[in-house]
Amino acid sequence: MSRKRKVHHPNDVTNVYFSELIPEILHKYFRLPGKFVRNFTTRIVKRDGSEGEMDWLMLVEPDNCRLYERILINVEFQSSKVTEEKIEIFSEYKDYAKIYYGLPVLTVVIITDGFESSKRQYSRVSSDILKPVYVHISWGEITKRLKKIEEKIDNQIKLTEDDGLDMVYLPMFSPKNKAEKVLERILQLFERDMSLKGLFRNHVAFGLSIMVTKYFGQTPKMDELLDMLERTAENDRLRMVAEYVDDFERQRLQRKLADKEKEIEAINSRKDAEIEAINSRKDAEIESLKAKLEANGIAY
Repeated sequence: MSRKRKVHHPNDVTNVYFSELIPEILHKYFRLPGKFVRNFTTRIVKRDGSEGEMDWLMLVEPDNCRLYERILINVEFQSSKVTEEKIEIFSEYKDYAKIYYGLPVLTVVIITDGFESSKRQYSRVSSDILKPVYVHISWGEITKRLKKIEEKIDNQIKLTEDDGLDMVYLPMFSPKNKAEKVLERILQLFERDMSLKGLFRNHVAFGLSIMVTKYFGQTPKMDELLDMLERTAENDRLRMVAEYVDDFERQRLQRKLADKEKEIEAINSRKDAEIEAINSRKDAEIESLKAKLEANGIAY
């Protein structure tokens, strides 16, 4: 496994990894409506010409239960409260996807912290209102799910894919003062369980490895827990998926660099336009002075 002492944006890395590698399983885990079809590109061009990026955009088909038409779902992962500014951005994402693809758009916010104080709706006018669907796992629900996983393992009952993703997401949703204990307990359960197998087990192990670096980074405990994960997953595959951290960080920096280059280009363009305008004014002033001199019989 990649022994990075620190993983930048651990929640983002985990969420993007799962939404790219196992989107159908993640769609089912968060109880999103419809039948998952495929992911769509997340890069957009906003009204002012700048670019933005959604966290996850998917196409879903009717399930004839909760959904009766084909729609897009824009999922935004949040680790802090949704402010007025942030929900306005979500509204821009919705408008772009709706206009570009010609389909209704459901906005879903999966939020770990700041759920109670987040903005619940945004509107430009009374007839254009965005009311995102919020997904949050409460502490009571976390303890309930953790107990269920423990009972299944004690009774040698096969864990489901939802149980596997719970192992990664329950620490992420836990209160900060309880997350380490929850994660450590889950790691012990993961080591005992052998019902999760194959590549999916490695996906879960990868998510857990990111949570370990988040909560135990730069400590001997981190190495101890990562050693345990390597022993209980298929090492070669786990090392392979762990390379995703480097890919994610490289892509993030590449996008940041591209945004900076565009920003510099825009600044240079404005400066060129300003210089051209100044030169134009100066040329006009010179021509005006020439005209005045000639009118007074002074040759130039």
